[in-house]
Amino acid sequence: MSENKEKKGEENVQADRMGTMAYSSKDNESMHKSLNGEFILYQILLKQILDGKFSLNLNEKSLYEHFQASDPKDKSTYKEFDKKYKASKAINWYTRESCVYKTLNKALRTQDTKNTSPFATFIKDLNTQLTKEHQIFIKQQKTPTIQLYRGQFLSKDELNRLKTSHGELISMNSFLSTSKNRKKAFEFAKSRTPPSDDLISILLELNVNINSITKPYADIERYSDFQDEEEILFVFGSMFRMDNVQFDEKNNLWIVTLTLCANDDPDIKQFLSILEKETKGQNSLVSIGNNLMEMNKFDDAYAHLERLFNNKLLTDPFDCVQCHLMVGKVEEKRGNYNASIDQFNNGLDCLLKESTLKDHQLISQCYNSLGYVYCKLKEYEKAFQYFELALNSKTNDLSLTYLGLAKIHFKMTNYHLSLEYLQKILHSKPEPSHAIITKTNIYIGSIYATMNNNEEATKYFDKVIELQIRKLSKDHPDLGYTYDAIGLMYLENNAEQKAYEYFLKAYQLQSQSLPNNHPDFAKTFTNFGNYYMKIKDLDNALIYYEKALENQLKTLSWRHPSVVESYLILGHTYWKKRNFDQAAIYFDKVLKSELAREKIAESSLSLSYKTLGDLYYDKFNVYLDKKILDEALDFYLNDLKIELKVKLHEDLSLVDLYKRIAEIFYKKHNYGQALLHYNRLLDSYYKNLPINQIKIDEIYEIIAKIYLKRHHFNETLLYYQNQSNENENKHEHIDDIYFEKRYLDQSLNYFQDKLLKYRKNSSQLKDIYYILGNISYDKQDYDQSLKYFFKLFNKNLKKQNFNDLALKYIYEPIAMNYFHKQNYNQSLTYFYRLIECLLMNNTKNYSFIDKIYNLIGKIYLDKDYTIQYLSAKEKNQGIDHLPMNNSQFEKYYLEQTLMHFQNLLKNNKKKNDSLGDIYRIIANIYLKKRDFNQSLIYFHQSINYQLEKSLSLAQTYILIGEIYRKQHLLNYALQSYQDSLNILQHIQSRDQSLIDNIQKKIRKINSYSI
Repeated sequence: MSENKEKKGEENVQADRMGTMAYSSKDNESMHKSLNGEFILYQILLKQILDGKFSLNLNEKSLYEHFQASDPKDKSTYKEFDKKYKASKAINWYTRESCVYKTLNKALRTQDTKNTSPFATFIKDLNTQLTKEHQIFIKQQKTPTIQLYRGQFLSKDELNRLKTSHGELISMNSFLSTSKNRKKAFEFAKSRTPPSDDLISILLELNVNINSITKPYADIERYSDFQDEEEILFVFGSMFRMDNVQFDEKNNLWIVTLTLCANDDPDIKQFLSILEKETKGQNSLVSIGNNLMEMNKFDDAYAHLERLFNNKLLTDPFDCVQCHLMVGKVEEKRGNYNASIDQFNNGLDCLLKESTLKDHQLISQCYNSLGYVYCKLKEYEKAFQYFELALNSKTNDLSLTYLGLAKIHFKMTNYHLSLEYLQKILHSKPEPSHAIITKTNIYIGSIYATMNNNEEATKYFDKVIELQIRKLSKDHPDLGYTYDAIGLMYLENNAEQKAYEYFLKAYQLQSQSLPNNHPDFAKTFTNFGNYYMKIKDLDNALIYYEKALENQLKTLSWRHPSVVESYLILGHTYWKKRNFDQAAIYFDKVLKSELAREKIAESSLSLSYKTLGDLYYDKFNVYLDKKILDEALDFYLNDLKIELKVKLHEDLSLVDLYKRIAEIFYKKHNYGQALLHYNRLLDSYYKNLPINQIKIDEIYEIIAKIYLKRHHFNETLLYYQNQSNENENKHEHIDDIYFEKRYLDQSLNYFQDKLLKYRKNSSQLKDIYYILGNISYDKQDYDQSLKYFFKLFNKNLKKQNFNDLALKYIYEPIAMNYFHKQNYNQSLTYFYRLIECLLMNNTKNYSFIDKIYNLIGKIYLDKDYTIQYLSAKEKNQGIDHLPMNNSQFEKYYLEQTLMHFQNLLKNNKKKNDSLGDIYRIIANIYLKKRDFNQSLIYFHQSINYQLEKSLSLAQTYILIGEIYRKQHLLNYALQSYQDSLNILQHIQSRDQSLIDNIQKKIRKINSYSI
C-alpha cells in the first residue's frame, strides 16, 4: 500500500491496517484449533469469489445502493463506479485514491462478509488482471529472486502469533501492497507513532522466488495515481512462510521476514487437503459462518448465517439443515440457549422427515448438541434423553456423547460415573483426536482433585503435560489448560503459593501465544481473582475479576451467562468489602440480563431478585435508612412473585423468603402484611410433614407481638380483606381472603388454648386478652372482642384510674367494637374517654385525636343515629364499666366535638365535598343538643356542598323535613320531603322502603291540610 494512501487513511488506521494470519498444523490438532479460523476463512472466501460463487444477495445491488454513503464525494464515486467500471480497469480502480479502495480493504480486513459481497466481481477481476500483469512482471525480472518491503502497523497479538509460528504458513487479510525500495518502507515504518498501545510498527521483508508458481502479484506502478512508488501488489489470500521475527534494537523496530510459498508447497497441499476433508459436503457460505464463530466473532457469524436464510441463498434443503445447525452452535456460543435449541430442533426435524437421511451423522450431532445445551441449562433429565438418542444412532461420535454424559454426572456430583464415561473415551475405537484425549485427561485429573485424590489427579496432569510437550511444544497454549487445572487443585488444598505459580505459568503462555480477546484469559484472570480471595486480598481479587470481565466483553454480549457469572463474582466481592453501591451495580446488571432473555428462566430471575434483596437488607442493617429497606422489600416481593409462578404457596423452600418479607413489614410497622406473610410461613410448616412445632410456636410468638403492637383499630389487619374493601371486588382475592380467615381461626384457637394454661392471677393474661380481643375484632365477632377487652379493662382498673395512659390502648378497641355494632352512644363514650385520657396525660398526639374526631364525625353522619333525637329526649345509656354520673362528662365532650368541627369549618377554605360533611356533622350535633334552629341552619348550608341527586342529599332533606315537622312547620316539612322523594326516585340504587316511608309522611301531612 502506498505511503500516500496510508496518510489519507490515518483516521481509520485501526480498521484499515494490514493484518496477518498464521496457520499452525500443530494448532489444528490441539484444543486451540480455532486459532486457525481466520486463516481458513480467507482461503474459503477467496475460493468462493474466484469461483464466482460468493454473493450474499440474490440480486446484488449497485455500490451506490448498497453503501448509501452520506459523503457527497463518495456518492459521486460509487455512481461513477456503477456506471463506468470495466474488468480491464480493475487495477486502476484499486490504485485510485477513493472510497472504493478504502471500503473494500476495510471490509476484507474486518471479515465483513456483507460489505465484501458487492465487491466479489471486482476482486475476481483484480485477480484476473493481476494474473496477466504477473506474467509480464516475471518476464521483466533479471534475477530468480526479489526482495520486497512494507512498513506498517501490526497488533501486539499478531506479533505474538508470528513469534510462535516459525516455519508455519502466513497469509494477509487483504490485498498486500509492497515496495521494492527498502529505504522508503523503512522510513515509512519509522515515521509514524502507533495510534494506540496495542499497535506497533514493523518492517515486512518478503522474499519472492520468481520461478515459483504462486498466487498472482505484479508491479502496478503504471496503473497507480502515484507512479514513483514502485508498488508490487499481491492478491489477498497469498500464502507466505514465516522465516524470522527479530527486534532491531538499534532502530527500535520489529523486522518480520517472510517467503512467498509456491502453490505446490507441501504444507499448502496438506492444508488444502485437510480443509477439503473438513468441509466436505458442507456449503461454503455456511463454512464462512463457522469460521467467524471460531474467531469468536459470534454476532458477525449469526448475522452472516441469518443473511443466508433471509436472502434465500440456500436452495438445497440439506444446506438449510447445515445452516440451522450452525446457527444453533453460534447461539449456544452467544449464550442464547433456548434459541440454540430451537435451531437444533429445526435442523433435526428436517433430517428426520427425509427418509434417505435417517442414518446421517448430522442426526447424532443434533442429539449431542441438544444434550450439551440442556446440560448448560441444568435440565439434566432432558440432556440424558438426547445423549441416549445419540448413543442409539448408528453414525454417532461416541467420544462427544461420553464427554457430555461425564459433564452431567460431574455437575450432579456423581464423580465415579463421570470418570467411567471419561475412561470410555480413552478406550474408544477409532482412537480419538489428540485434542479429545488431552481434554479428557485434564478432566479426569480435575475430577480426582475434586474428590481430594490429589495423587491420582497429579498422575493425570503429569501425563497430559508430557503428551502436550511431545505432540505440540512446551510453549503451546494448550498447556495453559493443564496449568490452570493444577493451580485449582492446589488452591482447593490451601497451597495458595503453588496455585499462584501455576496460574502464572498459564498466563505467561497465553500472553505469548493468544490474542488478547481469547477466552482463556478470562478463565486465568478469574483463577487469579480466586487466589487473591483465598488469601483475603479483596482489592487484588477485584482487579483480576475486572480483567476477566473486560476480556469477556470483547467477544461476548453483556447478558451472556459467562459475563453474568462475572457480574455475580464482582458483586459478591464488593459486598464483602461492604461497598454496597458497587455491588448493587453488578447485581443490577445480572437482573437486567435475566430480564432481557427471550425466555426468562424463573430460577435465575428469582435468584437475582433475592440477591439484591439480601444486599439491600444488609445495607439497611448498616445505615438504618428506611428507603433502603423499601428497596430490599421490592426485590423480595418480586422474588416471591417469580417463585409462585412455579411453586405452591406452601412450598417449604419459600419459608426463608416469607420470613424475611414478614420481618421487613414488621420493621415498617405494616402489621397487616407482616401477619399475612407469617401466616404463609405457618401454612408451609403445617402442610409439610413432620410438623415442626418448635418453628410454629416461634412464629406465633411473633404474631403475638404484632397484635400487641397494634394500637389503632380503624381497619382490620387482614390484608386481603382491606384490598377487597378498597377495590370493591372480593372475587379477585376470594382464595386469599379465605386463607386469611382460616389462619385467623387457627390463631384464635392457638391463643385460646394458651389462655387455658394460665392461672387467673397470671401477669400474662393481659397480653392474651389483648391478643384474643384483636383476633375476634378482625373476625368481626365484636361481642367476643368486647368480652376480651372488658376482661382486660377490669384487670387494669384494679390498679389504675380512668385516665391512666395505659387504658388508651383499651378505650380505642372498645369504642371501635361498639362503632361496628352501631351502638353509637357507647362508642362515643369510649371515644371521649380516649380523648380525655390523651389530654390529661399531655399526650400531644393531635393527629391521632383528629382521627378519633373523624370517627366521631362518621357517627353523626349516620341518619338513623341522629334522627332518634327528633322523636324523644336523649336517654342516658349507662355503661357498667364507667361511673354512672357521666352525663356531665358526655355533655362536655359533646361541646368539645362541636368546637372541633366548627374550627375545621373555619380552617377549611376550599369548597369541596368534605365541607358538606362538616356542615352535616355540626347540624347533627345541634340536633342531638335539640337546638333545632341551629341544626336547620347548618343542614341548609350543607346542601350547597353535596352532590345533586345523591343519597346523602336526600337524607339531609329528610332530616330537615323531620325538624320542620317537629316544629309544626308542615308546609316546609312537606317541601323537604318532596325534595327528598324527587332525588330518591331518580338515583340508581333505589331504596323502595325509604321511598314508601317518605310517601307515607307526605300523605300524612296532606291529610292534615284536608
